[in-house]
Amino acid sequence: MIDSHCHLDFKKLSENFDNVILNSKINNVTSLLSINTNPLNFEKHLKIIKKNKGIYISYGLHPCEVETSKQLSMQDFDNHCINPLVIGIGETGIDLFHSQNLLKEQIEIFELHIEASKKYNLPLIIHQRNSENEIIEVLKNFLSYDVKIIFHCFTGSNLLLDFCLKNNFYISLSGIITFKSADKLRNTIKNYPLNLILIETDSPFLAPEPMRGKMNEPSFIKYTAEYLSRFFNLQTKEFEEITNNNFFNLFTKAKKDNQL
Repeated sequence: MIDSHCHLDFKKLSENFDNVILNSKINNVTSLLSINTNPLNFEKHLKIIKKNKGIYISYGLHPCEVETSKQLSMQDFDNHCINPLVIGIGETGIDLFHSQNLLKEQIEIFELHIEASKKYNLPLIIHQRNSENEIIEVLKNFLSYDVKIIFHCFTGSNLLLDFCLKNNFYISLSGIITFKSADKLRNTIKNYPLNLILIETDSPFLAPEPMRGKMNEPSFIKYTAEYLSRFFNLQTKEFEEITNNNFFNLFTKAKKDNQL
């Protein structure tokens, strides 16, 4: 299995890094993508993850970290996207739940990430919260770029899902899909093409059932995989193979033989 979105530099995971990786290996997790949220922390983040094979990193500025559009420049992407461990751009996007007063700045930074995704042919990892219409309007202006896009921790409406389907965007499903309260989400995604679905933990957040309430970690991806296997009427191994292949089809800089 592959955890396509976790935060190994966040304190709860970084302080227990060796155990987190050991648990991942024990539970047949073969690769991890650790998501960068602030360029100021990138070098420290990179130092943490490069100790082990099979771990990759993204480069970007989370919309909740945006304070000014001057925080990030294309030169920053030029300096870091050449690293072989950097396989994605972001996470980026628009968050109007936490940062309602910074829409203009978020859009400008989001657009810069899109430009970098095009320039370096790296997938764009999108964070969306209370911002479907705004994100759709931005992306409409860049559809000619034909960038690869994944909406991480997808919880969107049919409107957003239809937009993703029309443009062959990937969606990533987290532990939220296992929650008893997630009937609406399950109904929304039930017919989405399996070749456009990834799985993630978003750890240390959003632990899936039956671990809900505990600190999430990459090894818990197995619970989401097992749940979705049953949901899509597949054997767990078959579902794992599908989502693993999807990961490598999207994140083409990642290597299948580079495992934890």
